[in-house]
Amino acid sequence: MPTKAELQGEIDDLRNLLRRTERALGQAQLDLSDIPSKAIDRVTPALTPKVREVLARGEAEWSRVVVDPCERVNAYIQSREGLGWSWEKPYVKNGQFAWCGAFAAFCFTAVRFPIRHKIFPSCYRLYKNWSNTSRHIPIENMMAGDIVVVFSSKRSVQGDHITIATSSIENGEFTTIEGNAHGTLGDGSYGEGVVKNTRKVEQVAHVYRLLEEDFDE
Repeated sequence: MPTKAELQGEIDDLRNLLRRTERALGQAQLDLSDIPSKAIDRVTPALTPKVREVLARGEAEWSRVVVDPCERVNAYIQSREGLGWSWEKPYVKNGQFAWCGAFAAFCFTAVRFPIRHKIFPSCYRLYKNWSNTSRHIPIENMMAGDIVVVFSSKRSVQGDHITIATSSIENGEFTTIEGNAHGTLGDGSYGEGVVKNTRKVEQVAHVYRLLEEDFDE
């Protein structure tokens, strides 16, 4: 009879296999350019492998149909793949934690952990650390894979909500994948959680693009 430690090891192996499978699924969905999909058709053609991984992870999470509140949100907030804020209480109530940055961190898991841990959690941290660096790019240069901070009714100087662009700007609009938001869920319904949206350029507060040095080697 297997020991508790052996069973835990098998569980960990299965979880790692599931993560790899989800990543491969998301990548395959991006590669199927002949399938009609607004988000896929409008992405910038020359995507780097790192950007493709970001979008693939986002697509895989969207396909899970993550509805707020949901246990899956804890992976974005607490796990080392996301923010790594392990001290946070389990997410059980809508609005308990503003997790849009945590979702972005989970998608950008190849970015060095200290950056995800300290900078991704909020619009303010992104603005404080990156607004005066080359990561802060003109809105009109937006590309798929960029971090796009948009305004809400608050219109804070740093912006109010973190999204990931899945296209460049076309006719004054661009597409996104984002967490902790209202939009199209992975089952095609409208709801709140991990969603896809089409947003207007007037909503954009800031656009950030990661540098090569920000990623793990």
